[in-house]
Amino acid sequence: MTGQNRSSEELIPKILFEDKHLVVVSKPAGLLSQGEKTGGANLVDWAREYFGRNYVGLVHRLDRNTSGVMIIAKRSKSAERLSEALSDGKLERWYLAWVHGTLTQPQTWTHFLLKNEKTNTVRIVNNANSGKKAVLTANPIARGAFEGNALTLIEFKLETGRSHQIRVQSAHEGFSLLGDVKYGKPLQKSSFSRPALHSYRIRFPHPMTNEILVFEDFVPADFSNIKKI
Repeated sequence: MTGQNRSSEELIPKILFEDKHLVVVSKPAGLLSQGEKTGGANLVDWAREYFGRNYVGLVHRLDRNTSGVMIIAKRSKSAERLSEALSDGKLERWYLAWVHGTLTQPQTWTHFLLKNEKTNTVRIVNNANSGKKAVLTANPIARGAFEGNALTLIEFKLETGRSHQIRVQSAHEGFSLLGDVKYGKPLQKSSFSRPALHSYRIRFPHPMTNEILVFEDFVPADFSNIKKI
């Protein structure tokens, strides 16, 4: 289900880890990372209520209909250090996605992306003067089928963190995400109700102790329903 059709109980994040500096959660598909003009349920408002105070350090974001693991800082110093880790490449993120087509070998894709803030869409441009560099590694780990479509389950690792990066780069390379009506080809529409993208693993140094922490989030039910072959 998309966010508009999910109950409030289904949009409650699951806590994977918590201490006095941060909380790691599993965000369900349909929950916004932060509030917007639609007024939909969002992770920041949930965290404000859960923390019992207004400050919430949102270190990174997931698209509304992307599920998976996220970090929220409880204090400004934690948020600052986690943001530095993200900028320095020390906060690492891996995703799983079901894509159309058959990818057989690991690849690294590099493009320049330009975002249109008015339409909330991203496109690939030809040079660095007009776009931001985006680097993505793609590792095929399984093949599958859904409604007669050949699919590949890919583990993506973000080398940069750009808006809609995985969806745009993968579609450009000929592997649009299952259920992605924004960037996928019209003939590849299906009953899968969202882009099949899940943030399943994150690795980062604790902002205070510098201990390396790793968290994984099990794939949601809709992912599990896709038949592997």
